[in-house]
Amino acid sequence: MGSLANFESLSDSKEFSSVYKDAKRWHSEVCVLFYKPSIQNKLAVVASKKVGKAVVRNRAKRLLRAVFLEVCDELESGIYVIVAKNGLNEFRFDKIQKNVRWSLKKLGCLK
Repeated sequence: MGSLANFESLSDSKEFSSVYKDAKRWHSEVCVLFYKPSIQNKLAVVASKKVGKAVVRNRAKRLLRAVFLEVCDELESGIYVIVAKNGLNEFRFDKIQKNVRWSLKKLGCLK
């Protein structure tokens, strides 16, 4: 089990823009994952209002963070942005886990 302590949070809108512009992305059923190789480890979990009201968005972000926590030890260093898709909360946890792992594998950031 990893720790998100070695991942800083992405805060600056310039950083987000550069990730959205330059990063590799992978669309899965539950989320869109962006990965940009970097010496820093950063993570942002985003859920827009399309996902639902605040309670639903926060749950979606918690689920994605929990999945990320389980694989973060196996990841290459870089900047990760996970964007929740509408309907994420309908999926079971193991299905979300499988989707995120597959996305990371496709982006080539699993060691």
